[in-house]
Amino acid sequence: MFQKERECKITGPFRLLLLALCFALLFTLYGCASTNTKISATSSTDSSSTTRVVTDMAGRKVTIPKNVTRVVSLSNNTSVDTYILAPDKLLGWSFTPKTDAKPYIDDKYFNLPVLATDTSNSANFENIIALKPDVIICSNEDEVYQPDELQSKLGIPVVYVDIELKNTAKVYTFLGDVLGVQSRAKKLADSTTKALGTVEKAMAKIPASKKRKVYYAEGADWLQTDISGNVHAQVIDVAGGINVANISEDKTGSMAKVSLEQVIAWNPDVILVGATAAKGGFYSKVYSTPAWAAINAVKNKQIYQIPSLPFNWFDRPPSATRILGVEWLANLLYPDTVKLDMKSETKTYYNLFLHKTITDQQASDILNVVSSTSSSSASSAASSTASK
Repeated sequence: MFQKERECKITGPFRLLLLALCFALLFTLYGCASTNTKISATSSTDSSSTTRVVTDMAGRKVTIPKNVTRVVSLSNNTSVDTYILAPDKLLGWSFTPKTDAKPYIDDKYFNLPVLATDTSNSANFENIIALKPDVIICSNEDEVYQPDELQSKLGIPVVYVDIELKNTAKVYTFLGDVLGVQSRAKKLADSTTKALGTVEKAMAKIPASKKRKVYYAEGADWLQTDISGNVHAQVIDVAGGINVANISEDKTGSMAKVSLEQVIAWNPDVILVGATAAKGGFYSKVYSTPAWAAINAVKNKQIYQIPSLPFNWFDRPPSATRILGVEWLANLLYPDTVKLDMKSETKTYYNLFLHKTITDQQASDILNVVSSTSSSSASSAASSTASK
């Protein structure tokens, strides 16, 4: 009885005090826990607001700044792609723009520095780091660049782009996301898809027996070429031509050397003169050179220099301007089926893609690229593509 009474005395007077102490302790612990939770959530929010993860075109997951404003492109084609999408974010060119391209590129961009971005030379690592880019872009144009290794060495995010011609719209979509210009990228991707679709639909009407054979002439003597399937010659395939150089090559991406006898045996219907061939003097001599006279393209005056301003429409670099090259070549090879007004197409493309409004005369100049030393027959043939 005594013990029970004592127990009641202990629980009675001190119960309220004990409960009060318990509640105070719980409140303190809850307050600390709440504070810690808020700090953790803030850190997570800060992190997510400054960086994000993208999956590049090689399937690599790369953490990049949320707001990318400074870009270095190691590949020539992606320099052009970046210029097309967001020129103000391009820190410099990976190649030297041609002098005659100046009228078609605003001075602000034409005069960007030419960057030492060849990572086969380790000294250039410092040059790249000094530029403080948010992102580095490379592509499968050049096998020198291994994105994971490069990213590890430089400590800068590296994203990889697949420049297959069929992937051009996807390149715009991906790089548009990286650069934060999704709306512009969609316009360019949609335009690209439409252009390629138009050509593809037209090519479906051309029977295999009517496909024209094309030789892509490169080098000063025109005896170098890019083989069928090579990224440097994909315009021929997409535009419905048959690349006669269905041979192997010594090195991926390099020009293959061929003999005149081989070109004669191929007997192409059309010869396309590349940028490296145009630099030589052979264009002015080909029609008067007996050894070439038996080739159909020569006999029928079907030799054309590829437009290349401000960037080559075909190759070197094999950039997004190849879409114009596909339209131009398809129209040239099959004018009765394709029926494109290339002057109008050129003006539209330059305005939308290249940030430049050009005149009818400028469009004609771009399309009529045969040198003044060329024969009048060649000039006349090339001019026909501009007037359609």
